[in-house]
Amino acid sequence: MLRTTVRLLTAVVSLTAVLAGPVLAQDYPNRPIRVIVGFPAGSSIDVNLRTFAPALEKVLKVPIVIENRPGAGGAVAWTDVATAKPDGYTLGSVNYPAIAGVTATGGLPFDPLGKFEFLGNIIYEPNIIAVGKSSPYKSLPEMVDYLKANPSGLSYGSDGIASLDGLVALAVGSRAGVKFRSVNFQGSSDALAALLGGHINAMGMAVSMAVPLIQSGDVRAMGVGGSERNPLLPDVPTFAEQGIPLDVIASSRGFITQATVDPAVIAKLRDAIRTAHADPEYVANAKKMSQAIRHIPAEDVRADIQKQIEFIKTVVPPKK
Repeated sequence: MLRTTVRLLTAVVSLTAVLAGPVLAQDYPNRPIRVIVGFPAGSSIDVNLRTFAPALEKVLKVPIVIENRPGAGGAVAWTDVATAKPDGYTLGSVNYPAIAGVTATGGLPFDPLGKFEFLGNIIYEPNIIAVGKSSPYKSLPEMVDYLKANPSGLSYGSDGIASLDGLVALAVGSRAGVKFRSVNFQGSSDALAALLGGHINAMGMAVSMAVPLIQSGDVRAMGVGGSERNPLLPDVPTFAEQGIPLDVIASSRGFITQATVDPAVIAKLRDAIRTAHADPEYVANAKKMSQAIRHIPAEDVRADIQKQIEFIKTVVPPKK
């Protein structure tokens, strides 16, 4: 009799566990959702997500709370997200190639492709290579030809070797068989001052940063990332158009959660992000702020990051 009772109770517990998932997912969310951002308040990804949050709140009908936890190139926040309770109420920000660079160089103590589920990205901002207005170069192939004849003969400013700007330079070198002389700066503003002052030959910068500088005539763009020409820079050819297709061409930003979160909750979050991305008020506000909005599905985010990790491992030595 006792054995039968134990079996019955076990069956009831098992059935309850099976049914709990869908019930909880149906009720989700019913309290605020926090998003841990691995970069300081006012950074590009922080501004992007804060601009997007009101639209996401409309869809999910709960507050979205942004928490900034900068450090180690995003690794501090990604570790916090990975170890948080997998209930769908702690999300993280994700931006690549930053997460790919930190992973490939050994700065993240786990594999993000196994630890996280990607929920969709909301920003896609191509990078360009720019030169000063007095530069003799009119195209990227001209710069490549010069570098072939004069190895490391051109200086290139970036935020660091594993930053988007630095990786674009490495990608050019890897594809064309040349090498820029890398000069690291603490930020894009410092690199720009050096470029405008004639202290470096070129630098990497985001399209949003480049547009006003190109319009004023202070810089010229040698090429732009993307599969097609950027509508903000219609006269600038892509890298691929110039015969130099690159493995790293843009920055993209969005959301992640733990891989162990209920699949139904993950599906609900992905749908909510996709829906919120089309919200007219969000679109209008983002355009006013020159944000390069573009929804990138989760599977494409994963594929891009995986490809970038593999590439970066071939061009950047891991941390010791």
